[in-house]
Amino acid sequence: MSALLRVQDLRVRFRTMGPLKALATGTEAPFIDAVCGVSFEIRKGETLALVGESGSGKSTIARTIIGLQRALSGSISFDGQEIEELSGAERKPYLRRMAMMFQDPVGSLSPRLTVRSLLTEPFRIHGLKRRDAGSEAERLLRMVGLPADFARRYPHQLSGGQARRVGIARALALNPDLIIADEPTAGLDVSVQGEVLNLLARLQDELGMAILIITHNLNVVRHMTDRMAIMYLGRFIEVGSTERIFDQPRHPYTEALLAANPEPDPDAVLNRIELKGEVPSLLRRPSGCEFHTRCRYAQDICGRVFPEPSTSPDDTEHSFRCYFPLKREIIPGLEWLHPLSVGTE
Repeated sequence: MSALLRVQDLRVRFRTMGPLKALATGTEAPFIDAVCGVSFEIRKGETLALVGESGSGKSTIARTIIGLQRALSGSISFDGQEIEELSGAERKPYLRRMAMMFQDPVGSLSPRLTVRSLLTEPFRIHGLKRRDAGSEAERLLRMVGLPADFARRYPHQLSGGQARRVGIARALALNPDLIIADEPTAGLDVSVQGEVLNLLARLQDELGMAILIITHNLNVVRHMTDRMAIMYLGRFIEVGSTERIFDQPRHPYTEALLAANPEPDPDAVLNRIELKGEVPSLLRRPSGCEFHTRCRYAQDICGRVFPEPSTSPDDTEHSFRCYFPLKREIIPGLEWLHPLSVGTE
């Protein structure tokens, strides 16, 4: 299946101080690299998850794809068209086919607008003024399971789950081919999280859209996604199918993330892995593999040379950056009980 979105060697940089202050303090590189050479693709109808700790660059990638942040370098193509170098007017038809759900369900809605105005705003922005605003608002509310009279409400009159449904409805207004969902379950009760995830899954089946999910919640990832990418300090360190990575993680950081996932069964035997130290600052990136300062398997080469991507012999779409990737024999039904072991490829 052809790629709907393809990102190649994306780099995003932020200044940490102005040029005059940098000159006065003798700072040669007054910036941080938030995203470093990230490449991935999303196929039509597919769901991809970006997973990692806060500050790893997940939301920065999303904002760059949607045009809210400019890239330092790299390529972003949508349905075969390179869009990163297009002007605002030239990019608009492609952005119309993408939509973003922001992390804060209530804070992302203007408090001065009614739900009806919020839902029909995309039509005004893209010059589709002939649409009947009332009918469109009712249609979108029905799609997300809300009554028509919600169109008269303001954001402060909505619960978190209702606000999230309005956000989904607004994202669907222009029938996009890709939805970027930044922490779609953040701040919601567990029961409401399930409702939102089931709603997204149903809408994806009905509309055939692709979804890029940014989340810390590994249960969401396992429930909803086809593939996942693990991020650490702005880089992808492991990418592959969701099932494969959950069953056979190859990078020690992925191992630690999966081991930390909450287990609802109180009698389950858990193998928690405690990562030592803090996440390094982007201002002072470690040399070599940037995870080596916290890795219990690190050896001398890990601190000297950054590893190139490797792939699993039996799955070329499962890639990882590690000199000493993990190995384990899979025992059906006992994945969380079986200890991991390290071995060279």
